[in-house]
Amino acid sequence: MLAFGDFRSEANQANFTVMMSASPRSEPPVSPAQDPAADLPTPSQMASFLAAKLCHDFASPAGAVINGLDMMRDPDAQDMREDFLVLVESSARKLLTMVHFGRVAYGAATSAESFSSAEIEALAQSVFGDIRPELGWTSAIDHFSKPQARAVLNLAQIAGGTLALGGRVELSVTVEGTNLRLRADASGPRARLKAETATGLAGETLTEGLAGQWTQPYWLHTVVHEAGGRLAVDVSEDRVVIQIEMPA
Repeated sequence: MLAFGDFRSEANQANFTVMMSASPRSEPPVSPAQDPAADLPTPSQMASFLAAKLCHDFASPAGAVINGLDMMRDPDAQDMREDFLVLVESSARKLLTMVHFGRVAYGAATSAESFSSAEIEALAQSVFGDIRPELGWTSAIDHFSKPQARAVLNLAQIAGGTLALGGRVELSVTVEGTNLRLRADASGPRARLKAETATGLAGETLTEGLAGQWTQPYWLHTVVHEAGGRLAVDVSEDRVVIQIEMPA
């Protein structure tokens, strides 16, 4: 049974019955992010991590646009001009999609205090346009607040990242009492939760590994925690399930 606050790292995937939490409790265990003594990133450090991630993400499509334009100017490559034009157009559209996604997933986006479910679904689906897995979307609500929108978009992208060989992410949004429950069920061949991702989702400081793969999961943990919610992860063979519970 999936219990909020329980995490299993990549190192424990060989034994799918072992949870990183200790004995069962009636209350969810306190996450590391709630420990004031924990060596966690400062706001300025977190801003630096997020800026670095966004620059890394934007660099590839922006570079492809420049390369395509350069090749279109090459007098020796005019027979491939149409191919380069397609490259420029597709890369520019990808870059614009990433900007729209990032404005909601990481920033203040607009002055609006909520987003329609259709708008958030479209942004979530845009993440899957250039990766192998597919996204199934079910939502029981018509509008998302800013924290909820940030949570569900980052959840979708992180879940998609666990399926490098393809598969499907079933993302559902339901209301249970006064809480909103977000659930991403990612299934596919060799589904994998990287160690850096597990560390970030647990709200822990990265001590080894790649910061670029830790930043977004830690950001998701921070968004959920600051909204008064909690997060849980369950890993089994060819499957990763991430659940979030936060105020509706």
